[in-house]
Amino acid sequence: MYEQFYGLSGPPFQIHPDPGFYFESKGHATAYQYLRFGAFQGEGFIVVTGEIGAGKTTLLRALLAELDPARIVAAQIVSTQLQADDLLSAVSLAFGINVEGLSKARVLVTLEAYLATLATSNRRALLIVDEAQNLSPGAIEELRMLSNFQFGNKALLQSFLVGQPELRDIIRLPQMEQLRQRVLASCHLGPMQPQETRAYVEHRLRHVGWSGRPAFDDEAFAAIHEATQGVPRRINALCSRLLLSAFLESGERIDVERVRRVQREMRAEISGEREQPDEAATGAPSGVASSLLCVAGSERDERVAAVLMQAFAAREDLPAARLLRFVDAPEQAGDAVAPGRAGAAHDTTLTLELRAGSHASRVAQVAAALATLFEQSAPAALVSIGDGAIDLACAMVASEAAIPVVRIGAGASRGSRALPGQRRRVLLDHVASLAFAADATAGRLLETEGLPSQCVRVCGSLAADVLRMGLSSSVDPALVFRREGVPLSVLIDPAGYVLIGLDDSSDETVDAVLGVDAQLRAMGWRVRMVWPVEPALRDPLAQRCAAAGAAAVNVIEASAGGEWLALLRHARCLLTDSDHLRDEARAMGVSSLGFDAAAPLRAGDAGLRRQSLLRLAQGLADTIAGGDVRVAPSVDQGPAAERIAGVLSDWLLARQDRNYRTFLESS
Repeated sequence: MYEQFYGLSGPPFQIHPDPGFYFESKGHATAYQYLRFGAFQGEGFIVVTGEIGAGKTTLLRALLAELDPARIVAAQIVSTQLQADDLLSAVSLAFGINVEGLSKARVLVTLEAYLATLATSNRRALLIVDEAQNLSPGAIEELRMLSNFQFGNKALLQSFLVGQPELRDIIRLPQMEQLRQRVLASCHLGPMQPQETRAYVEHRLRHVGWSGRPAFDDEAFAAIHEATQGVPRRINALCSRLLLSAFLESGERIDVERVRRVQREMRAEISGEREQPDEAATGAPSGVASSLLCVAGSERDERVAAVLMQAFAAREDLPAARLLRFVDAPEQAGDAVAPGRAGAAHDTTLTLELRAGSHASRVAQVAAALATLFEQSAPAALVSIGDGAIDLACAMVASEAAIPVVRIGAGASRGSRALPGQRRRVLLDHVASLAFAADATAGRLLETEGLPSQCVRVCGSLAADVLRMGLSSSVDPALVFRREGVPLSVLIDPAGYVLIGLDDSSDETVDAVLGVDAQLRAMGWRVRMVWPVEPALRDPLAQRCAAAGAAAVNVIEASAGGEWLALLRHARCLLTDSDHLRDEARAMGVSSLGFDAAAPLRAGDAGLRRQSLLRLAQGLADTIAGGDVRVAPSVDQGPAAERIAGVLSDWLLARQDRNYRTFLESS
């Protein structure tokens, strides 16, 4: 309501880009002239980069509003980890060309014909690729190839690449030499200078009829620049709150004291710096309110959480991150579930101790403990990583408490819905307020299943980020083999070994693993398998393997993160039922085979079951017979964690802005 109070025609500091508010700072003026120059030239590439919130999208929309649609047909796509084939389809659809069901060759022919038709009518095509830093090298190469389309001596397509600073690093890569030769101009949008920050604020206010109410002190403008570092989106967020603060107090002036007070309030809300209630008095762990609570139901989830929390901590505009982990309570523990801190990470880890009991009992303990925790201090969001029963319980309790659930790895490939794990994945994805998918295929699956497109973001796989952090602490696998009694000759055997990584440890899954081994032996293969499991399962599984004559299956105790990565790094192949582990193997250059227990064991027909096991066995044999195809760990696919942190920051900020608008409308 502050617009009416101060006589403004509308909100001056909206978060979403609006070309009507375009402000030409020195950096924006330079970038805008580059774009206009490029549009006039009608060929090659123009590259514009800038930090998140620097105003790139507003710049683009201002240019599009100026172009003559009778002369230039402009299309825009937002890159979300597009691969080469996806890019061609996206470009075609952006220009209104239906290429569904066409082969790549037909897509190219259809697209070229459309562009040539434009040229014959004295029009030309302009493609704007936003968030271009997410393009794969193959997709960038496809863009370069599209720039080869010509009609006579005129290029049929021109492209603007707009993205975050990482785009500059991609273009500098040696394999991008041919693309660099076609870049007509390149510029970077940096932050505004102090005097530009003041002019920017006054420009937006005047655009909605500002007549000097409220008045801004000179020192207030300096404080606004200091607090926002001259980044437009941060300026918008702070100034919107300043106007709200002044309105609630019927104030007519914004001074430096108000700027600093509001800045402290926003930092407390976003970064969890507010004073916390005494832990001893409340019985709840401190540091939960206004934090990002990352749930880790397994050791693998903790590795992913560590990568995410590192990326979150690198941003000042995100709340503090806390890890929520679960341990077995000591036998002498009482009836209460005890929330507390664990290990040396006193400020970043919350631990819930679960009493022994049935699976349902432990899930109920989690739900009860979290419900109490959220009543006492609600986090800004719950970050869900895994797909276990505990993860689902946490997400459901958070959802009931109106705490947004942020889902990592959403849209993973679906197996049989008869499996509990697959049903949990679907439920976890659908309870999410914001779902991060690893690739475009996963993103499309989520939208097909009914998730609103505005809730889905494609930010890449975290596997490479996990490897980057985990390989530094990996160990020599010989140490693990020596400890577990596995012959060291396995490491130098040209055939190598198959690593088994399974989330499901049911009797049916164990039977399937033994069935694959039996099929291999029947084919005349003796393939060494290494199977890390929980300590309690090691001896029973080893006895079952011995009884089945599976001498080549070595059951060892589940290893720590560094040991698992070492075993995976030296494996010839991974046999797994986990998409997360397949991502890790792919990022490390290790072949993997998907193992879905539903296929071989629940088909109902013994013949179908045997065929399924035979196909798996043949796949393993083919992989081993194919020679050493392993490559160096692919740790250059990231940083997905940084992209997730950036999107999450924008999302939380937009959510906060919507909440304030709701408050204003109801007051």
